[in-house]
Amino acid sequence: MKRKILFNRQSEDKYTGFGSQAQSQGNRLVNKDGSFNVQREGLPFMSRVNPFHDLILMTWTHFSLMILAFYFTVNLLFACIYYYIGIEHLGGIIGDTEKDKFFEAFFFSTQTFTTVGFGRINPTGYAASAVAAIESLTGLMAFALATGLLYGRFSRPNAKLIRSEHAVIAPFQEKTALMIRIANARNNQLIECEARMMLSCIEKETSVRRFLTLKLEYEKVSALSLSWTIVHPIEEDSPMYGLSMQDLLDTEAELIIAFKGFDDTYSQTVHHRYSYTAHEIVYGARFIPMFERAKDGQATVLHLDMIGAYEILDLDIKKPA
Repeated sequence: MKRKILFNRQSEDKYTGFGSQAQSQGNRLVNKDGSFNVQREGLPFMSRVNPFHDLILMTWTHFSLMILAFYFTVNLLFACIYYYIGIEHLGGIIGDTEKDKFFEAFFFSTQTFTTVGFGRINPTGYAASAVAAIESLTGLMAFALATGLLYGRFSRPNAKLIRSEHAVIAPFQEKTALMIRIANARNNQLIECEARMMLSCIEKETSVRRFLTLKLEYEKVSALSLSWTIVHPIEEDSPMYGLSMQDLLDTEAELIIAFKGFDDTYSQTVHHRYSYTAHEIVYGARFIPMFERAKDGQATVLHLDMIGAYEILDLDIKKPA
């Protein structure tokens, strides 16, 4: 007879931001980049468009490609306008073929857009001069906006944490404990650090998703100078007590980690989120130490590439029944 899985309701967190009917259906509630796996619908298109917010939050690769695409598209558009007005209205054109003339118009557009103006090609006539004036104004405004976006991206405080790819369940003080490991990837200082761990599971009897707070051995550390192994002892009052690996898989369990700390570079509090699915939890393993004393004995060396390194134990670790 299959054992019923009943969670400890006393540890249930009713203010998670997710409803009890939230269903992951094999997907994460929290994506690997820390964002919530939620699709927002029902608003008019213009209410959902937020270019500044999107440009600030997108990756540097996408941002760079967006800027380059905008730059070439605008200059191509103005080159077509100059060509349509007539190449003869651009003085200094030396190209013989139509292709060469169009490319000269394109490069004249880049010079006008950036206000560089080398001087060999110049507009003649009211039409070409008016287009060049509009393009110069467009270029000034575009670069002002790009400068603001660059400043916003560089000045936005964020925590660059690295974490173990897997959570492990290992022996801990004659019991077992769920552990993950994080470290600061920057040389700045994170102080007054706090962590919170939550287990999300679907209760099969009610098909309701529960969010259960997991008590940590230490919820706060004064500074994240080395790595921090966040430990949840699996004791009798733990929501994970009595759950096997198959139970976690069957209930679509997801381990959600929330971190915050004070960044002394920005003098602001920074946040970080991450999650582990049941497939990313390893039973009977422990993390390998990732720091050692320097050869000269003057410092401690932290090997960040070992953040997720673990070893399988030869011990017959007792899994919850």
